[in-house]
Amino acid sequence: MIPVFDESWKSWLDDNLRRGCTPQSLIDAMIAGAFPPNTARSILARHMSGGEIDSHDAASSDYVYGKPLLPQGAVLHASDCEARKLFSSERPVVALLGDVLSRDECERLIAIGSERVERSSVVDPESGKEILINESKSESAFVNASTDPLVETIDRRLAELLNQPLENGEDLHILKYGVGGEYRPHYDYFPEEQAGSKHHVARGGQRVVTVILYLNEVEQSGDTTFPDVGLCIHPKPGNALYFEYCNDLGQTDPKTLHAGTPVEKGEKWIATKWIRRGRFRSDQA
Repeated sequence: MIPVFDESWKSWLDDNLRRGCTPQSLIDAMIAGAFPPNTARSILARHMSGGEIDSHDAASSDYVYGKPLLPQGAVLHASDCEARKLFSSERPVVALLGDVLSRDECERLIAIGSERVERSSVVDPESGKEILINESKSESAFVNASTDPLVETIDRRLAELLNQPLENGEDLHILKYGVGGEYRPHYDYFPEEQAGSKHHVARGGQRVVTVILYLNEVEQSGDTTFPDVGLCIHPKPGNALYFEYCNDLGQTDPKTLHAGTPVEKGEKWIATKWIRRGRFRSDQA
């Protein structure tokens, strides 16, 4: 049963905010107290902004699945590619697409990445700055059309396949994982209650879609998993994993919690494309 957000909860939030508790620690405590994750995030964000919260919010804030952004049909079409859906699910919205990249394109992206990758960083939830953490063990580099013509080709292809505006895509992110390399369970969207999210959301709105392009055959492990729904995808070069996590109400889907399991043998190369709600602009723009 979802608890009622009453005066005692409001007082508890005020007391802990005055004590300097982080928003994420308060959300974790509310989730432990039986609030759904979206409910906890929504209530805290509204409370911190001074908005009114009534007792019905907790019952109405769980994620609502609407019409998926992913185009319908068994095959997606671009001017230079046809990608078949190898599987798809509705809750969460996840699909594996086949033959999005050719073998030559995969090898070329690996070559581009090999010249540029450095230790990966992530967004600090409080400051919005890029930091190094133990939860993510990889090397990576952002590339765009100025890096190589192939990147521009892939950007346009993905925009056509997914029926998304080209300008809403972030720069392509190439990642290399060696033996032991992993990315522990995480979300790709920016939690609205975290101070560090404001800077990133201002650059094009919330992230709404992730596309992971698999570039090589991993000798052992290195799977992409969705632990809350029991889904596991093994990398195959040329395939693309698609998932979306933001609805028209601005809610984010907690079922898209995902991870990259540790590589046990060989290397893992991927390229990730994040798509925003609106036009993306880089820090250099």
